[in-house]
Amino acid sequence: MSLNHNVSVAVEEQPLFLMEHEGAQLLKELGLPVAQSLLVKTKQEAVQYAQRIGYPVVLKGMSRDIVHKTEAGIVKINVRNAEEVEAAFTEIMENASNYDNKANMAGILVQKMAPKGTELIFGVKKDPVFGHQLVIGFGGIFVEIMKDFAMRMMPVSIKDIEEMLQELKTYPIIKGYRGQEGLNQEIVADICLGLNELVKQRPEIEELDLNPVIFSDQDAFICDVRILLGEKKETGRKQRSLENLEKMINPASIAVVGASANEKKNGGRLFRYLVENQFPGKLYPINPGASEIKGYKAYPTIREVPEDIDLACIIVEAKSVPQVMEDCIAKGVKAVIVYSSGFAEIGEEGKKLQEELMNLAEKGNIRVLGPNSIGIASPSKNIYTAFGAALESKVKPLGNIGFISQSGAMGSALLSRAWEQSAGFSRWVSVGNEADLTTTDFIEILAEDELTKVITVFMEGIKDVKAFEKATSKALKAKKPVLVFKTGRSAVGKKAVQSHTGSIAGDDAVYSAAFQKLGALRISSIDEIIDVSRAFTVQKLPKGNRIGVLTASGGACSVIADLCSEKGLIVPELTESSDKIKELIPPFGSAQNPVDVTAEVIAKPEMFKKVLQTLAEDQYIDGVIVMLTTNADPGAAVIAEAIMEVQREQDKPIVVGRLGADGIAPKAMALYEEGNLPVYASPEQVVSIMNYLVKYSQLLKN
Repeated sequence: MSLNHNVSVAVEEQPLFLMEHEGAQLLKELGLPVAQSLLVKTKQEAVQYAQRIGYPVVLKGMSRDIVHKTEAGIVKINVRNAEEVEAAFTEIMENASNYDNKANMAGILVQKMAPKGTELIFGVKKDPVFGHQLVIGFGGIFVEIMKDFAMRMMPVSIKDIEEMLQELKTYPIIKGYRGQEGLNQEIVADICLGLNELVKQRPEIEELDLNPVIFSDQDAFICDVRILLGEKKETGRKQRSLENLEKMINPASIAVVGASANEKKNGGRLFRYLVENQFPGKLYPINPGASEIKGYKAYPTIREVPEDIDLACIIVEAKSVPQVMEDCIAKGVKAVIVYSSGFAEIGEEGKKLQEELMNLAEKGNIRVLGPNSIGIASPSKNIYTAFGAALESKVKPLGNIGFISQSGAMGSALLSRAWEQSAGFSRWVSVGNEADLTTTDFIEILAEDELTKVITVFMEGIKDVKAFEKATSKALKAKKPVLVFKTGRSAVGKKAVQSHTGSIAGDDAVYSAAFQKLGALRISSIDEIIDVSRAFTVQKLPKGNRIGVLTASGGACSVIADLCSEKGLIVPELTESSDKIKELIPPFGSAQNPVDVTAEVIAKPEMFKKVLQTLAEDQYIDGVIVMLTTNADPGAAVIAEAIMEVQREQDKPIVVGRLGADGIAPKAMALYEEGNLPVYASPEQVVSIMNYLVKYSQLLKN
């Protein structure tokens, strides 16, 4: 049986994995540097081929029944002559039989042994949502124990490949150091681009390992190939028009089905929030047991309402929802929010009820938010179709942050905390079970929403990567950052992993790679969600990653410089600006970046503005970090005014941190608040905020 025929049969029969010679043939057809090899059936054939390609060689038993060859003892390396080839052949066949006496051996692969060199691993993992992901890692213990790998969503570009290599801790070895020649990065790129083509041709590939790939003397040798196969599956959901969402987020008339005069009930709270916040349109409470609620005429069903209804808010028990949907169809309602719980989130019975709900929605061409949603809040429109406890807040500042949450409780908590910190929202959306409308749909809507400048997402998962890519592309074109906090960072996959790539490329790493590819910024912690979101509403974007640092403390200079270095932010030396700053500060200060104006600023706070202006105007500085310590009023207020004046004048971000207690500078803190300039409480926060601004600026360039 010919080698080509073996490969064809293997793919068509869809086994769990391809044998190495089959996978190697696929790579050879793409021109990738696979080590010379041949599948043989006899000792004589093995000796003849080994002599033809030259010793030393490697012998490997090939069987679809044995996945882990080394464990079975069917790999022999550094075989140096004919006698050793014959002995290795015999031992492999015996070991295979001892390991699994039912194993069917396809033959023994004789392979040219690669010279010593630097080992890399290339891998592919197919994610059920995001599709194929490419992994590059340093070989040996580095990739699994040291977690030294980089990942990108495929297909990858040359720029992606360059960035992946630079992300590796071992990049200095790859690049070359101390007179040692680096790896041939053109071959690295060729392998990656070849894998692009392979998964395009063979979308059924689930996992792939090229481990190791040995780089030596500007050449490379793929020494081992493992490919796991699955089924060809089409991903993505049925696309429906979003045109009816305008009536959901900006309704002129609302019917609340389940409205109540009892404010201890969710229906009572929902209706109260609409009334108290002075909903500007028409309100229709629907309750068969009431004649009026809060001064509004009540109706027994939505069918009895005499006028058209843009939005139906359904807040009744789950089993009653289908009948309400029938009423909505009869009334011609095209947008509904279902707050009721008791659907797919509770198990099989709930799933059936949710399917019934969606069948009715499709029948009536109705778009559904929920079920199990807390609703939507649009503060600047005075539209609060939500019942989360956050709406008890007395102060609801307006703003430009559009917030979407897959967790109602977490979303409500963050909304209340944001309002407490004077961060304003344009829209707040709880998507619930996402039976119809999803997080992705609302990203797309907010990308076109004139009230929204920043889109922030509390995410548990994505259902449709193509729709997500479409939505984030719209947001990028509109220059609206999509900031995502993704839960489940430590989740362990349920399926046993059979490859190196599978073991290192967990779900969380896949999401990070996908966000980077698709133009979303991943937020590292819950604590950062509000800070980073607000920063994007008030700060300008830097043109690069060269950061000027201004402090009144030598210790703060060192801390900020170290943190910048860890984040990949450059703190460049100053040239002409340094001479100008030297004339402004005391001789015992530092006119070099990071700039230290010393405690002299307490006595002469007016000099702070001149130094900050000089630093911000430097053409080689892209953004400025100001780190204050324990400055008190009245000097603190003078500095606050100076910072805000310079910030208004400049087209660069100026991120401010302050370690001192707020109580010693109430006037300064009030000025920052009035000027809508956030002040962060630690060096870590200011550097992190600047880093997010830089990363988004880079996303826009890409």
